[in-house]
Amino acid sequence: MITERLTFRARYGQGDTLSTLLKESVNVMPTEGIVGARSYTDFTGTFFTCAFEFDYADLNAWAAASQRDIAEYGTPDFQEWFAKMVACTETGERQLFNSEKVI
Repeated sequence: MITERLTFRARYGQGDTLSTLLKESVNVMPTEGIVGARSYTDFTGTFFTCAFEFDYADLNAWAAASQRDIAEYGTPDFQEWFAKMVACTETGERQLFNSEKVI
């Protein structure tokens, strides 16, 4: 399984706003190919950190989903949502992991 982790740091005091927007992203972006998803917010560590993880069956499923995402970037719904996200976000990063269940 491939896990994509998107980690963002919100502007000071904007963590709740960013967390809400990330959860709303599943209504804006295609979810085809996603077999699991999780949302995280900081409990300790760097303040105002939000992370979202999406699980895919394999790298091909992730690549196909990424192509569908790219096709959505120019749509009015995505542009409206993304403008709100940019306004409350300082930084972000993407990581891809091979994941396997051990317990």
